[in-house]
Amino acid sequence: MVVGRYAEILPWDFDEAPTEDFAEHALPLFVPYAQAAGVALPEAADLSAPPGQQRAFFRLHHLLFRMEDAALALPWRGKAQGDQLPLCAVIGLTDPAQPIADAVSASGAGAIDLDVIPLLAAPLWELAPKERDEIAGRLPFVPPG
Repeated sequence: MVVGRYAEILPWDFDEAPTEDFAEHALPLFVPYAQAAGVALPEAADLSAPPGQQRAFFRLHHLLFRMEDAALALPWRGKAQGDQLPLCAVIGLTDPAQPIADAVSASGAGAIDLDVIPLLAAPLWELAPKERDEIAGRLPFVPPG
């Protein structure tokens, strides 16, 4: 069984609007260029329809759950478990014509220290209205710190 990518990290100039050139249910996650330096990424982004994956909404929902879980300071959780994602801030993009930096500011996440916390910007405009409404209550996600 072929399984497509869960999500695709896309280094991006946040002064620009995000690309709209991705298939339905692909999940591009835009990150500032500076934060992608040194990250091992594939040669080319795969923004095609991801076979074998759930809808983008469910994958984004799961990613937010994992971020919320990673933010919990649970005494029994140690680094040795290897199942904890690094803390990231996540904002939703609702207007594909809006520069990402403007969306970050509008979300209230503009004070994030990008030298400390990675920032993921997820396009929401392709989600169904019901899905956008459900996920909007969880965004922006800004880890405590």
